[in-house]
Amino acid sequence: MSKLLNLFFLLISFSVFSQIKTDWIELRDVHYKSQYNEEFDSYFQVPFFGKNVEALNNKEVKITGYMLTLAPDEGVYVLSQNPYADCFFCGYGGPETAIELVLKPGHDDFLMDELVTVTGTLKLIYDDITSGVYRMINATAIKE
Repeated sequence: MSKLLNLFFLLISFSVFSQIKTDWIELRDVHYKSQYNEEFDSYFQVPFFGKNVEALNNKEVKITGYMLTLAPDEGVYVLSQNPYADCFFCGYGGPETAIELVLKPGHDDFLMDELVTVTGTLKLIYDDITSGVYRMINATAIKE
């Protein structure tokens, strides 16, 4: 029985520690340079990530923020540092204050600005000018 109990706690510890906890301050470590894009015949701001943020690319991370239900029927959700009600992108918010979410099927319904903790694989977006700089795939969100 004690071997079974030890195995149970070992498996729980792997699941608890398998994600890397991050926060919005860490994700701010990104700067932008203007680069020419031939497809659009124009200059766009391209992100360059700091060393610690770069280390999070393709890793399972955990972060808390506000759920923005932009088009829930189409699966468009964003996790934000700031609530939508506070104009989440105005003034002090940039692309690094929001994460596009690709939630796992069967997820809960969410209210706009609901505080959630999200776990998923973080992808840094280097060259998609139609997207933000962060995307989280295979994401699950837990209401706080």
